[in-house]
Amino acid sequence: MAVRLVNLMALGSKESAPVVPPEEVLALLDVLPEGPTAEQVLSVMGRFRELLKNMDDISREIVREGAVKRLRVLGFACPTRLVDAAMPPPVKGGGNARTTGLQDPDLWPEAVNGAALLNAIEHTIRRFVALAPEQAVPFALWVLFTHCHDAFEVSPILAFTSPDKGCGKSTALALLSALVPRPLTSANITPSAVFRAADYYKPCLLLDEADTFLHDAEGLRGILNSGHMRTQAYVTRVVGDDHGVCMFSTWTPKAIAMIGQLPPTLADRSVTIRMRRRDRSETIERLQLHRLGDMEDLRSMAARWAHDHMDALRLSDPQIPETISKDRARDNWRSLLAIADMVGSEWPARARSSATQLSCTAGNDTSSAILLLEDLRALFSNHKIERLSSETILQHLHKMEERPWPEWRDRGPMTARQLALLLTPFGITPVKWKEEGVSRRGYERDAFRETFSRYLPHEAPQPPPASLQRTYGHPQSAPESQKGAVYESANSSIIRPVAEGAVQNGESRKCPSEK
Repeated sequence: MAVRLVNLMALGSKESAPVVPPEEVLALLDVLPEGPTAEQVLSVMGRFRELLKNMDDISREIVREGAVKRLRVLGFACPTRLVDAAMPPPVKGGGNARTTGLQDPDLWPEAVNGAALLNAIEHTIRRFVALAPEQAVPFALWVLFTHCHDAFEVSPILAFTSPDKGCGKSTALALLSALVPRPLTSANITPSAVFRAADYYKPCLLLDEADTFLHDAEGLRGILNSGHMRTQAYVTRVVGDDHGVCMFSTWTPKAIAMIGQLPPTLADRSVTIRMRRRDRSETIERLQLHRLGDMEDLRSMAARWAHDHMDALRLSDPQIPETISKDRARDNWRSLLAIADMVGSEWPARARSSATQLSCTAGNDTSSAILLLEDLRALFSNHKIERLSSETILQHLHKMEERPWPEWRDRGPMTARQLALLLTPFGITPVKWKEEGVSRRGYERDAFRETFSRYLPHEAPQPPPASLQRTYGHPQSAPESQKGAVYESANSSIIRPVAEGAVQNGESRKCPSEK
C-alpha cells in the first residue's frame, strides 16, 4: 500500500486532520491475525502511519511502545524496526523552530511549452543574479531537473562557488527555494539530518555557507557523495531498541553554495557555477525575499511539464559532447541534456555549448594526487631524463606558487615523505641509486608510464623547466528560437509579475555577461 509521506511542516495548511487518541491507533493492530500476510501488514501499518501524522510527541511514544508490545505478541522478530519504519516523522513547531514547508507544487492545469518555460526561468534567474549565459543555462535546466528527478539514475549536485562573499550565492539559493519542489534550506547540517531528511521527506536540499562546515566533515561528505547514483544512494545505520539494521535513502536533489572550492569528491559529482562579484556594468534587480511566492506559477508549470514527460525522460539517451572526457562529468550532464533535448528549440545546442565550456574550466577541482601527477609528467617530459631525485622534484614543486606544494601541510612546504605518501596509492615508490659516487633517492620515469596513461589526459607533454633543461638537455621536439507562450492559454499574463516579457517571441531578456 503506497502511503504518501507527510510534509515536514504544513506550511500554509488551511486545516489540520483531527488527532486520534493513542488507544484508537493501537486498536488497529488488534485486527491483525497471528502470522499475518504481507498485504495485511502493509494495509494496517499504512493506516497506522496516517493516524500518527498530527499526534504530539508524548502520544507518539505511548503508541510506539504499545505497538511494539502488540507486534511482539503476534510473533514479529523485530517489532521495533517495523514500528519505526511505519511511524511518520514528527511535525514540530513553536519555540525556536522555524516553519519550513516541504509541499509539492500544484500541477498547472494545462500542458506547458517546455522551451518557453525554460526561457522564463532563465529570464527570472538573470533578473536577480549576474551570470554569464553559459552559467544560466545549467541553472535553469537544473530547476526543471528537480521536478523530474526520479526519471534519472544520476543526480548531479548544483554547486555555486565564489572566491569571496557578496557574489550572489545566497541569492541563487533563494531563487531555487522558490522554483524547486520541497525546498529544504540549511546553513549547517549534520550527517544524520541529511540521510533522515532525504529518506523521510525527499526534499530538494539547499546547503548554504558550506565552507563553514563541509571541509572537515568527512562523514557528511561521504553521505552527500552517496546520493549521486540511485543504485548507491543509501547509508546503513543501527536503530531501535533491538539494534535493527536499517538502510536510509540519500536519493534527493542537492545544491551547495560556498566560498572557495568544493572538496574534490563532491566537485566530481557536481555541475559547478563559479560566481564572482557583480561588475558595475552588470545591471540586476534586487531580490525581494517576501515576493518569492510570486514565482509559484513557474514552479507549478515546471511540475506539470515534468509530470507530462517523466516516462519519455526515463527512456532518454542524450548525446554527450566528445569534448567532455571524464566519465563523471558526462554522467552529470546526461540528465540536463536529456531535458534540453525534450524541450527542444535552441536549448539542445545551448546546453551542449554550456556543458563544453563549463567542463573545460573544471580543472581546479582535480584532486591533489592528480595535480601532482600532472606536474611530474611535465618534469619527466624530456626523454633523456630517466630518473629524478626527490630533492630535485621538491625544489621544482616548491617554486610553483599556483599549486599547493609550497604550503602543503601546516604552512610548510611538501617534504619527501609527503611526496611518497601521495604516490604510494598508485604503486609508485622511491628507489635508490648512486650518481658520481653520491647516494640518491628518487623516482624513475618508467615507474610512472602506466599511471600517466591511466590517470592523465592524453595530450602533448609540456617542456621541462629551464633549470632541468640545462641539467639534462632538451630534445628537438543553435536552432531558431521557439515562439509562443509558456502554455496555450489567454491567461499568460499570470506569469508577468515574475518574468515580464520573458516569453515574448520565445526570447529571454539579455543581461550583460561577465567580462
